[in-house]
Amino acid sequence: MVYLDSEVGKLREVMMHVPGKELEIVNEENYRKYLFNSTVNVEEFKKEIIDLIEIYKKEGVKVNIVQDLENKPNAVYARDPFLMTPSGAIISNFKYDVRRGEEYVYEESLKKLNIPIVKKMRDNEIFEGGNALIIKNDIALVGIGERNNKSGVEAFISSLQKMGFKNIFVIQTPISRIHIDEYISQINEDTLITIKQMFPWEVAEELKNLGFNIITVEYTDISKDFKSRLCLNSVALEPNKILLEEGCDAVKKILEENAVDVIEVKMDEVVKGGGSIHCVTGQISRDLVYSK
Repeated sequence: MVYLDSEVGKLREVMMHVPGKELEIVNEENYRKYLFNSTVNVEEFKKEIIDLIEIYKKEGVKVNIVQDLENKPNAVYARDPFLMTPSGAIISNFKYDVRRGEEYVYEESLKKLNIPIVKKMRDNEIFEGGNALIIKNDIALVGIGERNNKSGVEAFISSLQKMGFKNIFVIQTPISRIHIDEYISQINEDTLITIKQMFPWEVAEELKNLGFNIITVEYTDISKDFKSRLCLNSVALEPNKILLEEGCDAVKKILEENAVDVIEVKMDEVVKGGGSIHCVTGQISRDLVYSK
């Protein structure tokens, strides 16, 4: 079985976590330790996740709920503990102790669904799922920076090369960002949207030579605060149909100018933990776009 070959094939199945009392662990004294930008309203945070799950279900997406994460406030960000590839899941290895352990619970949940584990990152291989994107059946992007070290990136590249990937672009993650899915999003089979001042020129040129279009948004339009800086942390339900965080007017305008159907989702509390729609969605399977 091929699970996906892009970020835009019709979304079929995801893995998510509905947070509960673990969010109460985060307070004014320790929120930075837990990698949050501030404290959160627990009930509103939970409601935003439940509402997103309902949107997915309405769109015909199967949602698998992960349990047993009551002491892990960051576990709601389900993209990070694993990354789905065409052949199966790569299990992450977190840099920060407050996140370590999440990956084991997600791994067991994937195994219960009979999802093959194609790679488990080792102790020296720091890698998080939010820092890589499969954008075609032989093209991927991977960030190197605070949350992915050189050994983790090399292990990721090796795993994908064994699957036949020919073009894997390593992108330096800016110090102002955690993962590349904060500033790069695929919106259809051959189009990416990114921040003009952040995306490497050389990679953009190589992707254009491979048939991709690169749409850009200005840094000043989506970097006013931690909410706006996650405006590109979106999820495609299918080509040209995107779930976008509410309040991202500049991005919405550009998407709609490019014939993209935008569904806005409230994420006011979720973003306080450092992620948005893409971060809380552990993608499992999509309709194939290229591998037909």
